[in-house]
Amino acid sequence: MRYKEPSTSIIFVRHGSTDYPEDRIYKGDNGPVLNEGGRSHADNLGTWVKGSDIAAVLVSPSTRTIETATPIVKSIGIEYKLFDELKERCFGVWDGLTFREIEEKYPEGLSRWKADQASYTPEGGESIFDLQKRVDSVLQWALQEYKGKKIVIVSHTGPIRVAVTQALQIPMINYRQLQIHPGSATRVDFGNSSVNLIYLGFLPGGNRV
Repeated sequence: MRYKEPSTSIIFVRHGSTDYPEDRIYKGDNGPVLNEGGRSHADNLGTWVKGSDIAAVLVSPSTRTIETATPIVKSIGIEYKLFDELKERCFGVWDGLTFREIEEKYPEGLSRWKADQASYTPEGGESIFDLQKRVDSVLQWALQEYKGKKIVIVSHTGPIRVAVTQALQIPMINYRQLQIHPGSATRVDFGNSSVNLIYLGFLPGGNRV
């Protein structure tokens, strides 16, 4: 007979889709709003969690994450909590640029980033390890504050990737191999002796083929 130890469940939700160009790095401000598809993502997530025993919803303070979290908290009847530590990675002087523009303005930096995507830090920005450290500070607090319960964290691709990568003890250099689609949910159960990935990139309303 297999013993199932008590665990704390964290459901990581990426914000819904926006019209921001996919080849352009997000700026360090509140960013774009959800587009029609993104609002549909948010509504689907709200319907999906309705009636669930969610103890808390922790949210990045960006506009797109707040808009995604709103239908979720309405469905379960609680208020969300904002955490700056859950914001997307800061790329410093690269913020707001396309990769073509980065190649033109910062060719040496781009070459160094391609050689070591985890450790390289653009001027004024963060490395993946910097991002992982600040996201982990929230996770460790949440695991103690809501021990044995289920919570939702509404954030961005970068924070979710590094959180899951660290939890599963995957080398951080491989963080980009995790595909976190807009409007998707990823659940990780944290036990005393083990961590289990329950689902990755689940999209309420239908996954992509």
